[in-house]
Amino acid sequence: MIPTKRELRACAECGRPILWTVTRAGARMAVDPRPDERGNQACYRIAPRTWQSRSLDGTDALPPAPHEHRFVPHVATCKGRKAAPPATLPENVIRLDPRRRSARRR
Repeated sequence: MIPTKRELRACAECGRPILWTVTRAGARMAVDPRPDERGNQACYRIAPRTWQSRSLDGTDALPPAPHEHRFVPHVATCKGRKAAPPATLPENVIRLDPRRRSARRR
């Protein structure tokens, strides 16, 4: 099932159309608007302009049902994602990433 144009919104980062879905946990997830066999989200319409999604990645995940179609999460294809921080920082700036990782290992 392909979403209608009224169900699509523009991504704030790249401007491409996206479909907002609601996961079974109640969180919102953006997916690309066209079904794709490489996708890891099973999505289906539950009401007008409302789509449900569930992950197909877990060990206990069931394959897509006949009424579900595979979609790719938009975060995997978004061209407007922010770039990583620069490799060299000014002298008065301390990078916290390595310290956070080491704190988690303790």
